Amino acid sequence: METKHVKIQLTILANSLLGALGGLLLNASGLSEELEGPFIKKEGIEATLYNTILFVSLLLAGALLLLVLIRIKVSLLKVLGYIAFAMAVFLVSETYGLALGAEPNLATVASLILTTVTVFSLATKPSSRVLAVIQVSVGSLTGSIIAAMVPPVSVLAMLSAAAAYDLYSVYWGPLKHLLERFVKPRDPGENLVDPPVPSPLTPFAVNLGEVALGMGDIVLYGALSSLALLSPRLDFVRLLAVIVAIGTGMNFTLKLLKKKGYAPALPIPVLLSITVYMIYNAMVNA
Repeated sequence: METKHVKIQLTILANSLLGALGGLLLNASGLSEELEGPFIKKEGIEATLYNTILFVSLLLAGALLLLVLIRIKVSLLKVLGYIAFAMAVFLVSETYGLALGAEPNLATVASLILTTVTVFSLATKPSSRVLAVIQVSVGSLTGSIIAAMVPPVSVLAMLSAAAAYDLYSVYWGPLKHLLERFVKPRDPGENLVDPPVPSPLTPFAVNLGEVALGMGDIVLYGALSSLALLSPRLDFVRLLAVIVAIGTGMNFTLKLLKKKGYAPALPIPVLLSITVYMIYNAMVNA
């Protein structure tokens, strides 16, 4: 396996483990029951449809907003990215601070300080390995929070819909135009495309040297890993099986990069991991 592939696989492994750990902490602290969001927490077909449609609508709205801003001025796109990342850092810091037992006011102050320092560092040193670790951590733990906000069936439906949307968006939809502007493909016989370092899509993407991985992908892998560990009950073997499936799917995805210089990071890993997740549960509960 190429060195660049190893780096991505190690990132995905860390992403999955952090997502699972975040979900475990939220569950153990009881905070997962208190988390509120725009989604419906109850089970049922109507709730699942609502959560899935809302989630995909948010993805579509975000992609269209990116296109609008990029046509106006690239700097506006950057500003939006930093605002979104700042909100994610604050959410993760405060949520997990409370989960660890911190006093609410102290958690808020500490989160504000951490958010300010992190966003400033990302703006000034976007290629830093430390910042890449922070981005992966924030994305993974954000995924755990999302997984705690909705029932397991909704998580599966949202992940499946997001994977389908990712496939459409990257090859035919809004993100296709964005990627074609920033990513220059090589000849089929060459190695993985080397995007500019740092990636022009920072902070929407994590810079991993020759490859940039979308923050949205990091978030959803984190949600998937949290689900794999906790639902329907705590199971570390199931988590391991799902992590292997994600890694295998990512390996196939990386091969697609040789053709166009970019590829949707969700469809294959999500399809494989959800399949493994459902087969495992069916076998254990049989």
